Amino acid sequence: MNLKISSALLSCLTISIITFFTTFNTVRAQTHPETVISISPKTLKLRDVFDQLSEKAGLNFIYSNIDKELEKTITINPSSAPVKDILEQLSLKSGLKFSASGDDIAVKHQAKGNIRGTVKTTDKEPVAFVTVRLKGLKSTETNEDGEFEFKNIPAGEVTISVSHIGRSAQSRKAIVKADEYISVDFMVSSSATDLQEVAVNGNRANKFAEKKSDYVAKLPLKNLENAQVYNTVSNRLMKEQLSVNVLQALSNIPGAVPSTSARGETQITLRGFIAVLGARNGIQYVAAGRTSVDPINIERIEVLKGPSATLFGNAVSSYGGAINLVTKKPFETAAAELSYSVGSWGLSRITADVNTPLNEDKTALLRVNAAINKQESFLETGHNNTFAIDPSLTYRVNDRLTLAMDIEATREDVTRPGSLNFDVLKLKNVNQIPLDYKQTLFADDFNAIANTFRTYFEARYQLSKEWASYTNLSVNNERLEKSYQNESVFISADSIKRAIRVFGPFNTTNTNIQHNLKGDFKIGSIRNRFIWGVDYTREIQSRYTARATIDYISIKEPILHVTRAQADKVLGLAYGYTYQVNRYATYVSDLVNLTDRLMVLLSLRADRYQRKTSDGGTENYSQTSFTPKLGLIYQPVKDQVSLFANYMSGFTNMAPVSQPDGTTLALKPEYGIQWESGVKINTKDNKYTATLSYYNINVRDAVRMDASQYTFQDGKQKSKGFDLSFVANPIPGLNMIVGYAFNENHYIQSASGIGKEVIANPKNVANFWLGYKFQPGTALTNFGLGFGGNYVDKSFHNTDNTVIIPSYTLLNATAFYEQQKWRFGLACNNLANQKYWSYENPQPLRQLILSTSFRF
Repeated sequence: MNLKISSALLSCLTISIITFFTTFNTVRAQTHPETVISISPKTLKLRDVFDQLSEKAGLNFIYSNIDKELEKTITINPSSAPVKDILEQLSLKSGLKFSASGDDIAVKHQAKGNIRGTVKTTDKEPVAFVTVRLKGLKSTETNEDGEFEFKNIPAGEVTISVSHIGRSAQSRKAIVKADEYISVDFMVSSSATDLQEVAVNGNRANKFAEKKSDYVAKLPLKNLENAQVYNTVSNRLMKEQLSVNVLQALSNIPGAVPSTSARGETQITLRGFIAVLGARNGIQYVAAGRTSVDPINIERIEVLKGPSATLFGNAVSSYGGAINLVTKKPFETAAAELSYSVGSWGLSRITADVNTPLNEDKTALLRVNAAINKQESFLETGHNNTFAIDPSLTYRVNDRLTLAMDIEATREDVTRPGSLNFDVLKLKNVNQIPLDYKQTLFADDFNAIANTFRTYFEARYQLSKEWASYTNLSVNNERLEKSYQNESVFISADSIKRAIRVFGPFNTTNTNIQHNLKGDFKIGSIRNRFIWGVDYTREIQSRYTARATIDYISIKEPILHVTRAQADKVLGLAYGYTYQVNRYATYVSDLVNLTDRLMVLLSLRADRYQRKTSDGGTENYSQTSFTPKLGLIYQPVKDQVSLFANYMSGFTNMAPVSQPDGTTLALKPEYGIQWESGVKINTKDNKYTATLSYYNINVRDAVRMDASQYTFQDGKQKSKGFDLSFVANPIPGLNMIVGYAFNENHYIQSASGIGKEVIANPKNVANFWLGYKFQPGTALTNFGLGFGGNYVDKSFHNTDNTVIIPSYTLLNATAFYEQQKWRFGLACNNLANQKYWSYENPQPLRQLILSTSFRF
C-alpha cells in the first residue's frame, strides 16, 4: 500500500513537473515573438542569422534541402528588432517559410507567384519610368506604357507602393497566390512631376523628343498643353554626338546660333536677341556670368522662345527667350559610369557619374557627377582647362515631404575670346582681315582663372492631392581671380595697337529665394492648373578693372606674342567699385481647361528692382515693372494636334542718365512684347512631333542718343519670323531632328542704323541630326551611326550693315558601338574643315574625338 501510494505520489509529481515545464515553455515561447534582439553585423549569410537567433533567442531551426538559401547574403534592417519582425524579414528576403512550434522553427521552401500592373494618371495617360516598390523585396520601373511586373514573389501578403516626387506616394496591399499572376493598378494625379530617375533605354521610340516639362511653365505640362514654343536637347543626344561643351549641345536648337562672349558667358542668338544660360531647374542660375558651364551634370537643356519674364524675370530671360538647364537627379539603383575622351588639340577629358542609395529603404539617394577637361586651342595659343564636381542628394522624409540639395563646384583656367577693331581697313567681309586664320597676338598665359561654388536646396511638400508647396534656396558664389582680355585695334592697313583689359578680382554672391504654391483642382467642371510664387534675388559684387596699351606692331613682320609679364608692367591702377541689386517679385499663372480641348492661360508678374553702388549718382535707382502673359490652346485632335497663340512680355531695367545740360533723365524699363501663333503636333504613337509658329516681337521705350548727345527713351525695334522643328522615329532605331528658323530684326527708331538689320543676326538658320542604331538580330547589332549639320546665314558685323560675317555650313558625324556595360564612340566635328567666324573671331576647324565609357 505504501509502495502503491509512493508510486502514485511519484507519478503525480512527475506529471506536475512535466506540466510545469510545459506551461513554462509555452509561456516562454509566447514571449519570444516580441523579444528584441540585435543581429550584428546587419549584412551576413542566412546561416549566420540562424546561429545568432539560436544563441540570443533560444530558437531551434529545423530544415532540410535549403543549403543554397543558407549561403544567401541577407541584410537585416533594422538590425535590432523583435524576433517576429526579423523572421518576417528573413521570409521576404530569402523566399523561405517559417512555422513556429514553441522554440522549434520549421523552415521550408515557400510557394511563389507573380504580380503585374499599371500606373496611369487620372486622365488615363500611362506614367512611364516611375518607381514601383515591393516593400522589403525589390523595386522596378514602369515602361513607356506605364506597365510593371514582379516575378517569383513569395506567396502571402505584400505591400506595393508607387513613388512619385511632388505627389503623395501610393500603397496597395495584395495577396500573392502560388503559381498565379495577380493584377495591381495605380491611378495618380495628373499634376505630378514624373520621376527623373530613369536609366535611359537607348532603343525607345523618338528618344530625342521631350514631350513634357515641369519648368517651362513652372507646372508639369505636356508640350501640347503649353502655349509657348520651346525646344530641348537631351542627354541622350549629347552622348550620341559626344558633346564635350554646352555650345555643341545648343547647336541642336532650331534658330539658335551659339557663341561665347568676351567675358566668358555661354550664349545664343535667338529670334534676333542674345539669350544666356540663365536658369537651372527653373530658378536663376548665373552669378555674374563670367564663368562657363561643363555639361557633365546636364540631363537636358530647355530653350524657351520669346520674352519669358512673367515667370522667370529679366535676369533669366531676354526678348529672344531663356535657357534652362535641367540637372541629373539621384535615382534608386546603384550605378556608375566612367568615361574618357581624347581628341584634337590635346583634348583629354575624364568624367564620372556615380549614383547610390544611402539606406535600405532607398529614401536617401546620392548622385555625384565630376569632370576634368584639358584642351589646347586650334589657334596658335589658348587653352580650356576645367574641373567640375556636382554632388546631389535627395531625401524622402515621408510620403509628403521630399528634400533635395545640390552643389556645383568648378574651377576653370581658360582663354577668353578677344576683340579686334578693323574699322580703319574699310573691309566688306570679316574673312578679309589680313591675319592668318589661326594667328593670335597674345601668349597662352593671357588667361582667366575663376572659381564658382553654387548650392541649391529644395523642399517639396504635398499639402493634399490637389496642392503642393515648393521652396527653393540657392546661393551662387563666383570668384574671378583674373581675366586677361585682349582688345586690339588696326590703326592702319598693316599696323595694330595691342591693348588689354584686366578684370579681377571680381567677387559675386547671388542669393535667390523662391516659393511656389502649385495646384491642380476643379471649380465645378472646369480644371485649373495654378501657380502662385514669390521670388527674391540679391546680387552683391565687388570688382576691379584695369586697362593698358601694350605696344604697336607691324603685321608685315613676324608677330611675337605678348606675355602676361609684359602686360603687367604697363598696367595702371585698377579701378574698383561695388554694387548691390535687390529684386522682389510675385507672379500668378492659371491654365484653365474650359473644355478638355480648349485651354486659356492667364499670367501676371510684378517686379521691383533696386540698385545701389559705391559710386552713387545715377547708378542708384529703383524701378517697378508689370509683365503679363496670355495663352490660348485648342486641340482639334485631342492629345495629337494643338493650335496655340500667345502674348508674352519681357523687360529691361534702365538706369538714369546725365544730360549734357547737367539734368538727369529718369528712365523707365524697356519692354519687349511678343505675339505668336502656331501649331504643335504629336502623333498618338509618339513617333512624330512637330512645331510651326509665326511671331512678332516689338521692343519699345529703348534708349537712344541724338547727335547732340542728348538721351531719349523712344527707340523702337521689331523682330519677326517663324520657327519649325520636327523630331521623328520613322522606323525602329532611326531618330531624327530637323529645325529651321527665319528672322528679321530691324531698328525702327534709333540713334543709328534705322532700317538696318541688327548685328550678328542671321536671317536663316537650319539644323538637322540623323541617328541610327542597328537593331537586335542584325549583323551590326549594338553598332550605331550619326550624321548632322548646321547652316547659318550671313549677318552683319556693324550697325551700318557694310561688313559681312559670312554664312557657313558645318557637317558632323559619329559612330559608336554600345553594349550594356561599355560604349565606344568616335566623332568628327566640322568634317569639311570649314572656316567660319563668330563676330570677328575664328571658330574651331575639324576636330576628332574618341571616347570610351564603362558602366557598373
